[in-house]
Amino acid sequence: MYIDYSKLWKLLVDKGLGKTDLMEITGISSRVLAKLSKNETVTTDTIARICSALNCDVGDIMECVSEERLSVYLAFKKHGKCVAENELFKTVEFTVAEQKYTVYQSKQTANKATHIHCGEDGAVHWERFYAVGTLSSPSERSLLIKPCRSTEGISIVLIKGKPAVITGLDENGFVSSRGIRKSKSDVYVMSETAFKLFAPQAF
Repeated sequence: MYIDYSKLWKLLVDKGLGKTDLMEITGISSRVLAKLSKNETVTTDTIARICSALNCDVGDIMECVSEERLSVYLAFKKHGKCVAENELFKTVEFTVAEQKYTVYQSKQTANKATHIHCGEDGAVHWERFYAVGTLSSPSERSLLIKPCRSTEGISIVLIKGKPAVITGLDENGFVSSRGIRKSKSDVYVMSETAFKLFAPQAF
């Protein structure tokens, strides 16, 4: 079991408040706020101060959740272990609901000028566009990763940030976050935002 504070963040939104407001009205520190954001345990005094400030009950801001109900994203954050790292990406492994995951997380942050290409060569390539007057000009494509393909678990290439586009998905053994694998060795490729909502389809 673990504590989930998702209800707290939803309550803040419903009241038109942000995390900075929560710190101001409760007097909690940024360190405590970071613990809440990571679903880590905090003191009962902290919980009481939040409930008092928001005029709510404990059940309105938190709940106990079974480990089996962890989303893939939360399992990655809570249980992910870095098993390898280089200048381009780090490899993180974890298990949720008896399913093994290997996540290849890019170190570079993608933005609106970044295009990600999933190639026929089984590799993921990175391309950044630069403004030249009123036009945009691409830089050379560079190899981000050629992920190991395995039928033993689910592999994900996780692009840090928000790329403009990811091409070549749902072909060449690459799958979008909402796609369905055609083979157990297919690799998902997605942005951080998509990963937060990711729930793999049954194979």
